[in-house]
Amino acid sequence: MSATRPGAACRASGGASFQSRLLFWFALGCVSLVLSVAAQGSGRVLYVTGRPASAGHLSEVAGTPVGQDLNPGGQLHCAGGTIRNLDLPQIPTRVLAFSDHPERVRGRGLLFQAGLLRFAPVRFQYYHEGGCADGPLFLSVRLRNRGSGPAHVHLIQGAAGPDPDYFAAGHRNNQIFLRRLVAFEGRVEVLAPGDSVQVALHRLPYEQVVSGTLQMTLLEGRDLEYALFAMRDPAEPIGFDLLSNPQDVHARGIYPAADQVLERSWEVGPTPGLLAFGALRQPNILAGPELKGDYGVVIRAELRLINPSDQAQKVEFCFNPRGGPATGTFLARVDGNPVLDWSVPHPVSAFVEFPLAVLEVPARGQTLLILWTIPEGASNYPVRVLWRLQPTRMDLQEECRRGAGSCTIDHVPG
Repeated sequence: MSATRPGAACRASGGASFQSRLLFWFALGCVSLVLSVAAQGSGRVLYVTGRPASAGHLSEVAGTPVGQDLNPGGQLHCAGGTIRNLDLPQIPTRVLAFSDHPERVRGRGLLFQAGLLRFAPVRFQYYHEGGCADGPLFLSVRLRNRGSGPAHVHLIQGAAGPDPDYFAAGHRNNQIFLRRLVAFEGRVEVLAPGDSVQVALHRLPYEQVVSGTLQMTLLEGRDLEYALFAMRDPAEPIGFDLLSNPQDVHARGIYPAADQVLERSWEVGPTPGLLAFGALRQPNILAGPELKGDYGVVIRAELRLINPSDQAQKVEFCFNPRGGPATGTFLARVDGNPVLDWSVPHPVSAFVEFPLAVLEVPARGQTLLILWTIPEGASNYPVRVLWRLQPTRMDLQEECRRGAGSCTIDHVPG
């Protein structure tokens, strides 16, 4: 990071003064945002976001243990520095950038490069396998400020690997990123004119996979670019030619739909409900292949379960891959309660109905479920989420184990 990380444990300040000013105005249906950040004094202020920013997130950003959460607008003093939680708005993501070409990287070179516009968030997901047998490569994600003024960039980040288990790398990356996105846990990088900063570095051994996701919002500045490089040595100079393989059908490009929002109302009864995702084919804004499978796309589903009967009813949810073996990352919020993890960490075969959870809908009442998910690298999409009245037959646990029928195991993953 460009800011100096405090070197000692943090403590809460009394009556913290919030030096960053955030101004909104609305004109002709457009939202303009001005963020004025006070001088950082030799890089001694770290800016984060989070609702709240968890102690774990603060510890990671500061590079030192932090023993408490930090609410938006608050700050923590540290020996030699301060952490401030900016109360930034969560702007809808404008486009999806995706790098999976060539999926198997055999040597040094440029894998992806593009630019950012102010207040136009970009989600960048990358998924690559090491293809160099005579020693590991390194993947480096860098930001560069080509403008004449300072640049402020908000980052929400996740990554996993290297891992010889391709499913595990894609799943773990999605888990980390989606949790941070839902909590809006990020940080702000400040780049001086002409400055370059490395925001991620991954070792990429032979036949192992690295998966990463980086959501970027340019808050101030212009002419900021981001790039992904494959390197032999992380200390070597950059500036390579673009790597390509005409026989590799995997996607690389910029795609117009980074988010999907779905709404469903379902009355408890004999007819099941379902959500299907991961089947869209997105055209490439750049010259290049289309995106199949919605990889990198965040789906937010709002499900309203309505029970007209005089008795509480249990409703089961199942994960149902349709294209082949798949894992799944699902975060769930029921009636505004804390977020639950309904994830599926191990591959489930196509057409099996794997249990996610059972919810109880009160008599003559409703349950509101908000579900977030993101398709997994290495998994085969599309997939479906099914929900229905929990059956009462006693043989269904064995059917679920065999993948031969419905699942009713009362299971909420931790």
